[in-house]
Amino acid sequence: MPALVAFGRRWQVASDDFVFPAFIDAIFRISWLIGGSVVYWKEEDKLGCPGGHFMRNYLWGNTIILLVILFSDIALVQASMAGNMLDTQARRLVRPFLYLRCLLEISEIGWNVLGTIWVFTRTIICNDAPETLILIKCLVILNWVVIFILVVFIGLVFDPSGATSNKSFDMDMDYDRFRDSVLHGDHRSHRVWEKRCRFIMCSCFGGDEVHRSAFKDVGKIMAYVFDQEIDLVPTDIAAGLIVINLKAQAEASELKGRRGGGPSKSFLDSSGSSDVAQITSNWNSPMTVTHFMKYALGSYGWPWFLVANPKSGLFRLWENILCCGCCVSHPCSVEGDNCCYCNTSALKQTTSIENCDLWYASFHNSVFQTPFYVAIDHSTKSIVVAVRGTMSLRDAITDLTAEAKPIEGIGIPEGLRAHYGMMMAARNILQKLNALRILERARREYPEYNLVLTGHSLGAGAATVLSFLLYSQYPNLKCYAYSPPGGLLSLDAAEFAEAFTLSIVIGDDIVSRLSVPAFERFKETLIIAIRDCKAPKYRIVVGGCWYLLVGGIPNIGTATTHSTSTTEDKPNTTSEIEQDVRSDTVLLQRDMEQPNYHTYVSLAEVSQKLQRESVTRCPMFLPGRIMHITEKPIFDSRPELLDESSRYQWHWADRNDFGEIRVTPKMMIDHYPDNVYKALVDVASASSDVPFYSVI
Repeated sequence: MPALVAFGRRWQVASDDFVFPAFIDAIFRISWLIGGSVVYWKEEDKLGCPGGHFMRNYLWGNTIILLVILFSDIALVQASMAGNMLDTQARRLVRPFLYLRCLLEISEIGWNVLGTIWVFTRTIICNDAPETLILIKCLVILNWVVIFILVVFIGLVFDPSGATSNKSFDMDMDYDRFRDSVLHGDHRSHRVWEKRCRFIMCSCFGGDEVHRSAFKDVGKIMAYVFDQEIDLVPTDIAAGLIVINLKAQAEASELKGRRGGGPSKSFLDSSGSSDVAQITSNWNSPMTVTHFMKYALGSYGWPWFLVANPKSGLFRLWENILCCGCCVSHPCSVEGDNCCYCNTSALKQTTSIENCDLWYASFHNSVFQTPFYVAIDHSTKSIVVAVRGTMSLRDAITDLTAEAKPIEGIGIPEGLRAHYGMMMAARNILQKLNALRILERARREYPEYNLVLTGHSLGAGAATVLSFLLYSQYPNLKCYAYSPPGGLLSLDAAEFAEAFTLSIVIGDDIVSRLSVPAFERFKETLIIAIRDCKAPKYRIVVGGCWYLLVGGIPNIGTATTHSTSTTEDKPNTTSEIEQDVRSDTVLLQRDMEQPNYHTYVSLAEVSQKLQRESVTRCPMFLPGRIMHITEKPIFDSRPELLDESSRYQWHWADRNDFGEIRVTPKMMIDHYPDNVYKALVDVASASSDVPFYSVI
């Protein structure tokens, strides 16, 4: 941090990122030198054969190049280790050493071309020194491998929008064309991110209008999340995450020491807390919530079933597999499954439903088209619609299309907004349900049954929006959203959903805290953590690896106390935001009157701010009521508590509690559907005298 500027452009790498690459390269060069020297001195007297002088010349030339590269690697490591992440002046020699290293690489490529010609075109015919010939061939091949890795590395750190010339305005550009480009968001960064997403997923998608629109929206979101106003590279983000995590662990350890190693009062009194006593009906009890999680888990099909059941999964899956399913129709209405109906088999194993109760299942997956199924649950008298979560790159595009758009439908109040990608997924599911009249037929056969919608992650978001669209037809419906995305609904929509939606969040789940505004605040926290850390980046990375593998909290020189942000720094009220926007609009209109250089600059800056607010101005929240399940704080001094009670506890949470991203070792694990289900089983077993048996 900041990004390295070399060869007239900005790169996605910093000057302190060359410690480990140069060190590893130096280790390889040393091993090649030792191996080559041993073989050469062993067979030097045998090189008088035809072509032997080519072998001698190549080895000597290669040795000289290796020595020079080795010294340049050592110098680059030394220069890259200097200073902390912000002290770029201490690493001012990194760029000259990189230029030198590039010149040496060009000479190495040229010498390797000669070696390839000599060795593989029978220029060298020397049967007296076979070990030397094999050594040269190995060196040539290894050199080409290193060159290939170097090319891949350059491709990874290449920034298409990093040309320094892009930072200046084109004074000869037509004003109307410039104004139209800026006002409609036709920025280079948007197009770059759109192309990046297309490149990553080029083998998966077509080029129809739906995909083009999705990629355009994703490009806009990604450009504003990873914009250039904060000069960070990927390794800075990784180091910042390590610093935040280690700092949190150090503070927790310090708090534990002040308490004397015992559990907190909140843990000892959790069974009688007033929050737990607020259960108003059976539909949001832990037993019912755990029961319907089975349906959300079943929607993931056979891949996650095998992951959750590594020992018995394959044998259990075999029980319901239909061999030669391409030639024999399945007794249930199933679309998009594979030839053996493995997804359907896993679904039935997870939910324990019969063929006659699986009314419809679709495993088709595309952008805005998420797999789902409809089943009948006789034990709770429910018609269940379960939607699958993220499992493919197509689902990732749906997740990233995160702009807030109005929810339009019969009986839905005006002004409610939702995550656009998940709203489109919900509308596609509704279109399929209406086309096949599935819910109508199920309701006609089971008129006393209620409609229940459920899903995990992306499925939770789609199920929640689908419940909005169906609420006017089924006013008694309920929705169970397991680990829903934090940026799902606007505040008024989240409050409207309290009547029929329950969100379940486990621990420090990052997805349930993830939204564009939350990520903006997280970037501020990340910058402060990097600024306060006085250790160089390589020490931070080594400390993080040490903590992960060995344990213990390394000293990386972080500040123990620092306020991440203050409420006075940002306009929090609606009137302040509206006043800020009005002032920007007045400035925008004024600048459009006289096109000149200052007009161009003002227009670009104001438009950038207005477009950013179009993405981040609408705060987004978790839907409905929120059941937060956390792990009990078991300390070393009271290990017997783990055997005497359940591992998890739960309470009703406020949606504002999930506005900040928490960096912990379990921030990703707490989102996995099998871990969500295990935590729910633990809570359900503790909440009832009847034992609850897990399906995984």
